[in-house]
Amino acid sequence: MKRPETRPAEEPGTMPLGGQDPTQALPGATGPRLVLGRYRLERRLGAGGFGVVWLGWDEKLEREVAVKAIPRENGSGERVEREARAAARLNHPGIVAIYELASDEHDVYLVSELVRGRTLAELVRASAVADRDVARIGVALCDALDHAHARGVIHRDVKPQNVMVVADPAAGAGFAKLADFGVAHVVSDNPLTHTGDVVGTLAYMAPEQAEGARVSPASDVYSLALTLYEAWTGTNPVRALSLLRRHIRKRSDHIAGVRQG
Repeated sequence: MKRPETRPAEEPGTMPLGGQDPTQALPGATGPRLVLGRYRLERRLGAGGFGVVWLGWDEKLEREVAVKAIPRENGSGERVEREARAAARLNHPGIVAIYELASDEHDVYLVSELVRGRTLAELVRASAVADRDVARIGVALCDALDHAHARGVIHRDVKPQNVMVVADPAAGAGFAKLADFGVAHVVSDNPLTHTGDVVGTLAYMAPEQAEGARVSPASDVYSLALTLYEAWTGTNPVRALSLLRRHIRKRSDHIAGVRQG
């Protein structure tokens, strides 16, 4: 079946791929841009500090994929390779599958499973997570982390933004999928980060991780607990505590200033 030839949507703020206009096809071609000789970049799904994620069409296997394109010059190659190497050890319905890591003269590409759904962070902001969904998400992610930990992979950045909740309610074990192993630690590797380095997202870090100590599977479990707490209540307890401390400190400083006056 031939894929319909539709051009990617031209959205403001689209990050260039290797200095090129990503909405333009390759010279001499028509339709969406073709990369690596097989993936057509059809629509931008999102962008961040590392690059752009595209909805792609794999012409060889005739399936939709997600293509993360990272310009070579932004220095993120090690992170992308780490993500691919860590995820390549894993094969689980609760973990976004990585299909290919490759590059051309402009960009590095990480091709992965396309997950149709929304991030848990988006659902929490929309107050769209029912109690039964929190339970299902928790079971799926516990199973996914158990699979990763048994293979020597510690995610180190479990948070609502890295959890995809699929649109299909009959998805079973794949109801929620853990994504972005870009800062994962592979136990048998010589790590790019050492004791004393802090990677991840502070609001979801285990205490030992925030202190730069060596992480363990328990660090991921701590982050998962904070993630599920936020899914259930709509509030991150670490952020709430930090805000309370700032208020107390500000009020105390004000009172102290008045007394000194």
